[in-house]
Amino acid sequence: MTGTVHPSWAVYDLGRLAGNLAEVQRRVGPGQNIFAAIKGNAYGHGALPVARALERGGVTALMTGSYEEASLLRANGVCLPVVMFAGALPEGIGELTAAGLIPTIVDMAGAMAAAAKADDTPVQIYVKADMGLGRLGVVMDEIEGFLRALSTMPGLRVAGLYTHLPFGDQAGCEWARIRFAAFDDLLVRLERAGLLPPVTQAGASSSVAAGLTDQANAVCVGHLLFGLSPFAGEPVGDLSAFRPVLCEVGTQLVQVTEHRQGHDLAIAGAFGIREGKRIGVAPMGAANGLQRPIPGSTPCAIIKGQRVPVIAVSLEHLTLDLDDVGDAQVGDEALLLGGQGAEAISLEELAGWSGLPCLDTVMALSQRLDARYRGGACKEVML
Repeated sequence: MTGTVHPSWAVYDLGRLAGNLAEVQRRVGPGQNIFAAIKGNAYGHGALPVARALERGGVTALMTGSYEEASLLRANGVCLPVVMFAGALPEGIGELTAAGLIPTIVDMAGAMAAAAKADDTPVQIYVKADMGLGRLGVVMDEIEGFLRALSTMPGLRVAGLYTHLPFGDQAGCEWARIRFAAFDDLLVRLERAGLLPPVTQAGASSSVAAGLTDQANAVCVGHLLFGLSPFAGEPVGDLSAFRPVLCEVGTQLVQVTEHRQGHDLAIAGAFGIREGKRIGVAPMGAANGLQRPIPGSTPCAIIKGQRVPVIAVSLEHLTLDLDDVGDAQVGDEALLLGGQGAEAISLEELAGWSGLPCLDTVMALSQRLDARYRGGACKEVML
């Protein structure tokens, strides 16, 4: 139970996180390095508790784009290597290396800025290759020459080379298969030229789920760790072993009222009622990341083990129809995700209110509710 001032919460199950990591390890097999993507506050799940759990789980390194979150990990004793996704200006590279973080380099300006910060020990960097996504990285035809140029800079040590080949459907999977082959060919050429970095990575959640393989020695997974689908629609692969880490979203009733026949009830455009109705209100709304239902959806909450219809979501309040739960009273829990008795609401159902993907739903709720963690080596805590 959370506090009484604003009783709404989200529960994240680190035991599920550990289970999802174990499934990734099983699928990629022994000898593969697993880099955990924890960008976006660990996909909305909380960067620090997630990083601690992943460190216990044996991942090789963490990857993120947020300097603030990476600094938080360092300040709280997380010792895993942290690779920063490309995004810093060249003049910011020194700040990353000074904080014990590994910058991603995508051009010579960044490389020179990193080398300028070297002392007796070369600065460790990763290089990102653009193998066709067209977003960030050194384009494929220039990678070999770029790495050759970096090899002449004594202040640098290229510790890794990676790329990103995400896809959301079967057509994208076929595109990725071709680009994976091109990356494999690149690795062969680099090895022959003596330019192959110690760590190479192309695989990610979508490729692991779809069973695509490559010759790199690492994968970087995000969605799968958190039990989220990396696909836009029908999964390209089996996701049944992965469970959402966000396992409960709840609040408590702060008022229960009886409305007699003929009373006005203008909520959600229902001006006036023809029969009596029992209404419950909870302090959770759009300001807390709860999405307003789209037309045609049938949003529900669970109170005392029974489903009750959601009448409306306003900025700070959730209005519920309590006609079928006559004994509901102030203080009772209302679950929007999770289970009570024989009833349960899945993350997919909750996301279905708004027609948004599950990830977008999780991100909307992130840092807007009291966060509770359970499972793994953690006792249940509230942050």
